[in-house]
Amino acid sequence: MTAEVAALTTALVLIALVVWTSLKTGSPPTPTSPSVRRTMMRTLPDRLPGNEGAAIAELGSGWGGVAFALAKRYPQHPIIGYEVSALPWAVSRLRLLVQPRANLQFRNMDFMRADLSGVALSICYLMPDTMARLRDKLGSELPDGALVLSNTFAMPDWHALDQVNAPDLYSSPVYLYEISKK
Repeated sequence: MTAEVAALTTALVLIALVVWTSLKTGSPPTPTSPSVRRTMMRTLPDRLPGNEGAAIAELGSGWGGVAFALAKRYPQHPIIGYEVSALPWAVSRLRLLVQPRANLQFRNMDFMRADLSGVALSICYLMPDTMARLRDKLGSELPDGALVLSNTFAMPDWHALDQVNAPDLYSSPVYLYEISKK
């Protein structure tokens, strides 16, 4: 009985951590479906703008599914997954131990505090209010020509280079933007 109580307590603490972080940030760690992930990868160009080894940042990397797909798609680029919620971050780190990717790392930190000035591509799947807060940061920090790929939620007041709908139940939109400093 003691082991069962300990397991239940641990599960409840982990769930509470995810709920607390979701309430704090306004964005729960929501996994991207395989269908949407494939659509995202198809929407991206083969060659990214900027330097050959410029970084790719997943802002709110959650459970790591998109970051792993990016690491496979762009082996010459460092991939940094930013996740503030401890449980999804820990799951991503454990997965990285089991499935090592030399170009992939996960950081347990708020991406709003990260320096994105050397990033060629930013990926996000964030709620609309978070997207609105992120808009100015990306516009000011990302270099000219950098790309932003968003799953489901459009960037307010930005015009997409491309919008593709995934062949899933919701026809989830995927938006591709380019930073223009002109």
